[in-house]
Formats: sequence, C-alpha cells, structure tokens
Amino acid sequence: MPKQQAPSLMGRALRYLSRREHSRQELRKKLLPYAESDTELDELMTKLEAQSWLSDERFAESLVRRKSGRYGSLKIVDELKQQGIEGDSLMEIKERLKVSDAMRAWELWQRKFDSMVTKDPKEKSKQMRYLVSKGFPLSVVTKIIDGRFSPIEEESQ
Repeated sequence: MPKQQAPSLMGRALRYLSRREHSRQELRKKLLPYAESDTELDELMTKLEAQSWLSDERFAESLVRRKSGRYGSLKIVDELKQQGIEGDSLMEIKERLKVSDAMRAWELWQRKFDSMVTKDPKEKSKQMRYLVSKGFPLSVVTKIIDGRFSPIEEESQ
C-alpha cells in the first residue's frame, strides 16, 4: 500500500477552518510547525483572508455567540485580546456586550442561585465571587446580588 502524502499547508488550513472559525493569530500558531518559512505562512494567511476563508471579525462574532450566555464582557473581551483581536471591532463588541451585561448576569444568577436574594454575608460573597469569576463587572454584580436589578425595568428602557 502506498504511503500517503502529508497534506499541504493550504489543506491543513482549510481543514482547521472547516471545523470552526479561527483568528489569524490562532491559525498561524497551529500551522507554524508545518510551514517551511514565515513568508510562506504569511502569504497563505493573506490569501485565505483575500478569499474570505479567514476573518477576524467572523471569529470574534462566533466567539461572542458561543460565550455570551455563560460569561461577562470582561472575560469575553480578554479572550478576544488573547486571540489577537484588536482595534475598532474589539471596541464595538465591548460596547455591545456592556449593554447586555446586567441582563446576562441576572439570567446566570437566576439559573445558579434560583433568584435567592440573601442577607447572609457568606452566601452573598459566594454569589458575588461566582458572577465576578464569570467576567461580569463588580458594579453589575453588586446590583444583582443586592436585589436592585429588575429585568422588567431594563426591558422597558
């Protein structure tokens, strides 16, 4: 049986991109061990972007869709920065997420703690730690834990 030839760099890139969206930085890191030179890899990246196979904007939107139900704006924006997303698109996403942070945090809090506003400091700190660890701003978390956030008021605004 003949030995199979290793896939080309383009073939590898398309295989990765067919599974899910990748940022330019992430895909470059995955392909680097298989590239003969940095210039070859940079040319491939430029070609993939020109043919709309690779898009940092699409990657960012995909990541936001996947993560926004479970995480706050701080954690999502941090992950986008780690993946090399910068500039205007990052600022736009950050602003959009900030608007819905309170509602998303409240929904997560409701699922986890069953809307239980408590006076017990130990339980309050537990709930606060949970929401802050999920990447929600402290000001939003405090409002929710203290019972000062009402999703009905938010929807009418």
